[in-house]
Amino acid sequence: MIIYQQYDCDRFYTQKAGFVRTMKSNSAAYLVWLLWFFGVGGLHRIYCGRVFSGFIYLFTWGLFGFGQLLDIILIPSLVDEANLKNRALYGVNINNTQTQNQQVVVNLGDYLPPTYKQIPEKSVKSDIQIILQLAKDNNGASFSDCVLATNKPAKDVKKLLGEMCQDLLLEPTNHPTNGAVIYKMI
Repeated sequence: MIIYQQYDCDRFYTQKAGFVRTMKSNSAAYLVWLLWFFGVGGLHRIYCGRVFSGFIYLFTWGLFGFGQLLDIILIPSLVDEANLKNRALYGVNINNTQTQNQQVVVNLGDYLPPTYKQIPEKSVKSDIQIILQLAKDNNGASFSDCVLATNKPAKDVKKLLGEMCQDLLLEPTNHPTNGAVIYKMI
């Protein structure tokens, strides 16, 4: 168990780790930022816990100066993020008061496992089934009836009707009253 002791408003001690962890301050970060004028850029990022980007800034002279100038605005958020991380990791809450035990409460009593409702599958009919049903119900179907029923382009329906005739599902005949070509089930 880790025990935290409060020494002052911006320092706390971790007995298990055995070191004093200080909260970061904006003024210290700005002072470290000023080292850029002496050729050492990026130390403010290392100070705020951004080690990787700090070394990139260090070797590129603060991203050629542009990153350093941008960080003038970003230093308060970098410091706040570092302090928030320290508070979360070492148990100091926002008011800098000591927390002895951090507890996570999970209420499993109200937990209901997800239920899966079986959704009835819609029977999706193929174009062949649609045309055969149309021909059966109407005692034959014309080419235009098949195009309207399948909602497909005429070229595709013509090809499909040809295949259905070759497979002996339909036979082309003439309508008895008007002589139009219709397709009847065999």
